[in-house]
Order: sequence, then structure tokens, then C-alpha cells
Amino acid sequence: MDYTIFELLFFLFMYSFFGWCLEVLYMAVQAGRFCNRGVLNLPLSLSYGTAAVLLILIQPTLREYWVFQPVASMVITSAAAQLASEVSCRLTGKKLWNQDERSVYAGRPKGFLYMAAAGICAMVVILLIHPFLYLAVQALPALLVQIVSLVLLALAVVDAGAVYLASRKKLQSGRVRTLAAGLQVQKKSVGSRLTAHIWNRLKKAYPMLQAAEDGEEENRKNYIFAQGICLDKVFWIFFITAIAGDLIETVFVGTTTGRWMSRSSLLYGPFSIIWGAGAAILTILLRQLSSKDDRYIFLGGFFLGGTYEYLCSVISEVFFGTVFWDYSDMPFNIGGRTNLLFCIFWGILALVWVKICYPRLSALIERIPPMTGKIVTWICMVLMACNLAISGLALLRYVERRDGIPARNVVEEYVDYQCPDEYVELIWPNMRLR
Repeated sequence: MDYTIFELLFFLFMYSFFGWCLEVLYMAVQAGRFCNRGVLNLPLSLSYGTAAVLLILIQPTLREYWVFQPVASMVITSAAAQLASEVSCRLTGKKLWNQDERSVYAGRPKGFLYMAAAGICAMVVILLIHPFLYLAVQALPALLVQIVSLVLLALAVVDAGAVYLASRKKLQSGRVRTLAAGLQVQKKSVGSRLTAHIWNRLKKAYPMLQAAEDGEEENRKNYIFAQGICLDKVFWIFFITAIAGDLIETVFVGTTTGRWMSRSSLLYGPFSIIWGAGAAILTILLRQLSSKDDRYIFLGGFFLGGTYEYLCSVISEVFFGTVFWDYSDMPFNIGGRTNLLFCIFWGILALVWVKICYPRLSALIERIPPMTGKIVTWICMVLMACNLAISGLALLRYVERRDGIPARNVVEEYVDYQCPDEYVELIWPNMRLR
């Protein structure tokens, strides 16, 4: 995918703004107040934008060498952070933050952990968030993208000059210093009001969150993250079992057939949607049977699991024109979509899940700190939704390309470039068309 220089500038400032918002949000959650984390007066953290642009350019070239993608991401993000620290020090004449403990170059043990975390997060953003941002930018008039990019570039240069001159105290007239100070006060005022609004809304929506984070024993007992069956609990059950299911299938198929292949339902990450959604449904429907005799749980899993597997096969074939499994050669099968043996497996799985696995997993989830749990849950929800959308589009375009249907708009052109047939077949090797 070829980018124009103006599109790259636009993405540079867009990701710089997102990075600045992320830093401000982190400080707001941690300290409960607004704190400008950028060197410039503008709401920009250019290290984020620089790393994002470099990853945008390099990621497509590593599509066939996926093992090197996280390595490149970790190196680029770490180098950009270290470079930003050095540039800010030269620009202002003082060290604005301590990058040494997070730097892998200093030989600190924590540096490798920070490097890995930042690199993985950056790679996730480029793979899941950037496609939607790219399509949004493509929908804008090219002239508008050019004008906005040039204006932001000019403002950033002027802002950097103002910071440099003010820090060196070379202008006695104070005009630049006054401008910088005025922008800082205005931004702090707006940011403080915005932070206060968000913080008050969070406390109104979850009145016991902050108290629980502060360690008040009584309130900690009153508020527990994801207590009972709620959206947060169901999502984490789905998320964790989707990963576990993918790993189980991969090992089972590899050891029984000698063929190791991807068993993931999505383009990115080891997620089996069938397992994740199945566990969530079984939890909701069978939890009330946890105190009943084992045979009731087994029968519930037997019929619910078999019906669920049959419906997933039908939905995949009707909406995407694909078939991911076929049990026609197994005895007592129903249209090749499910069979008696696997229904028995569903019953046993339901019994093990309800009696053993779910209580322990539920207790672990409820030990997550409330505020941290809420933030991480919604971030993971957004990323999972993006992953589902991209995977669905890739699957649809794969089927259409096989039927000789060319791309009809910029969205389909981008999907064809990002997810060619070879990549789709690598992720879903067991898939066949109807």
C-alpha cells in the first residue's frame, strides 16, 4: 500500500495525539488530575506518531515473516522512546522523564519487559486499529488532508521553537514565553475540566471504584469487579476460553494427525470464537444447574453443545459460503455438522466446566482491581470488535475473489491488499468453499 507524504504526516500527528491522550489518561487515572505529558504545548507526543509511521511502512513487508513482526515493533517503539527522551532533553535543557529504567539500552532488567509490552501494544494497534483509521482518512478529501497536515506541521515547528527559546531564556521581551505560558494555562484549564468531568462520571457510574482502589476494607467488600454473571465476567470468560480452546485444538489436531496448523477463528491472535462463545453461553444457561445432580448438567451440555455446534456450521455456510468442519464420515452425524460422539464430549465438557473450571476462573477474575478491570475490559472489547470486523471482511473478500468479483471500493481494495489469499489460507487451512 503506497502512502503519500501528506497521508504519512497526517498519521504522524493523529497517532501523536492518540499517544498524548493515552499518557494523559494514564496520569488522570493514576493521580486523579490532569497532567500534560507532552514536551510541546500542542497535545502531541511525537514519539508515538514516529513509531506508528515507521511500523505502518514496515509491517506489510514482514507479512510473510510474521515471527519478525513483534521483534521489529519492539525495536522501533523502544528506539523512538529513547530518541524522544534525548531530543526533549536537548530541546529543553533538562530531563523531563526518567527513561533509563525503561530503556533496554541501559541494561536494566525492566527494560526488556517495557520493550516487549510497548512493542506488542504497538503491533496490535497497527494490525487492528490502523485499517479503520486508514479507511477514514481515505474518505476525506485529499486537499483537506494536505492542508491539515501542513498546518499541523507548521504549528509543531513553531511550538518546538517556542519551547526551546523559553527554556533557554534567550528572549527578554517575553513574547514567545508569554505565548507558550498562555497556551499551557489554557490547555491545563481545559484538560482539568475534561478530566474532572470524566472522573466524576466514572465515580457516578461506579461509586465504589475509587474507594475500592484506595483500599478501604468495607467498600472493598461491597464492590467486587465482575461479581456474578455480568458483561465484564462474560467477556473475560469468552476471552480466556477462546485462547484456551485454540490451544487445545492446535495440540489435539497436531498430535492426532501429525499436521500442525492454525485453528484460530480470527486473523490476529489465537482465538477460537466457537470455544469462547460456547463457554459464555454454557455459563449463562447452565450456571443455575450447578447445584443440581451431575446428570442434569451433562444432558444440558449434550443438547446445548450439539445445537450450538450445528448452528455455527449453518451460519458459517449461509453468511460466508464456507465450511470449516464436516463430520459426514463419522457415525450418527446430523448433516455432517455435528454427531453423537461430539455431543457426548459437549456434555462432559459442560460438567467439567460448571463444577470445576468456572468457579476457579470466576474467583480469579473477581480478584482484578476494579478500576483496572474496567479499563482493560473495554480496551480488549474494542480490539476484539476490530479483529472480528477485519476477519469477517477478509473472509467475505476471499470468497468473492474466488468467484472472480473484483474490489468495488477503497475498503475492499484495502482488504485485498492487507489479506491476500495466501494469508487467509494460512490462517484457515481447513476451510473449504461451499
